[in-house]
Amino acid sequence: VDCMWGSWSACTVECGNGTRTRDISQAATNSGKDCTGPSTEICIITSCTATHLSALGATAKQNGDSAGRPVTLAIDGSPTTVTGQSIGSGTCASTSQSTNPWLQIDLKAAYLVSRVRAIIFGSSGQNVNVHVGNSVTNNGLDNHICGIPPYDSSTNTDAIWRDVSCSPPVWGKYIVSQRIVTYRFLEVCEVTFNYELEIAILE
Repeated sequence: VDCMWGSWSACTVECGNGTRTRDISQAATNSGKDCTGPSTEICIITSCTATHLSALGATAKQNGDSAGRPVTLAIDGSPTTVTGQSIGSGTCASTSQSTNPWLQIDLKAAYLVSRVRAIIFGSSGQNVNVHVGNSVTNNGLDNHICGIPPYDSSTNTDAIWRDVSCSPPVWGKYIVSQRIVTYRFLEVCEVTFNYELEIAILE
């Protein structure tokens, strides 16, 4: 009787690179043929959407820092939301006062970005373009504009999550937010993003 393999196990991950295994279900007997081939192999799950990722671990820059509000506060993994009050020093990043202020995040790798979420304070959330792409030309502002976060004037004293969907998703290493305004600030408390994988399962 020849050796027989059992079925492959499920992949060890739900999204991305993992492994799967199989066991011998019947050993060779009476001079039968032994099993050949691996008992473990790589598996890659395709077309999955990851949960949102923090930009923690990325690097960032903006066109000038306001006192006590460096750009690193937008990627520190500590989202801060407030309603009906001002934000204190050391809580949210803020550009210097300028025309069309911007904040750029370098994710350190290219992702297929499907959504960008940012906590933007008050009127800073008005007329903001969110760019995603791989170019650093013009500080990344020449990259594709995924969209403009929704804005409601009743939230002028709130630091709240504002979402932009990239439809279809856009490959990008850089996420750049720019407020189209004359001589104002852009105040961003935290940035996260969603990404998708478009890769094939290895058999």
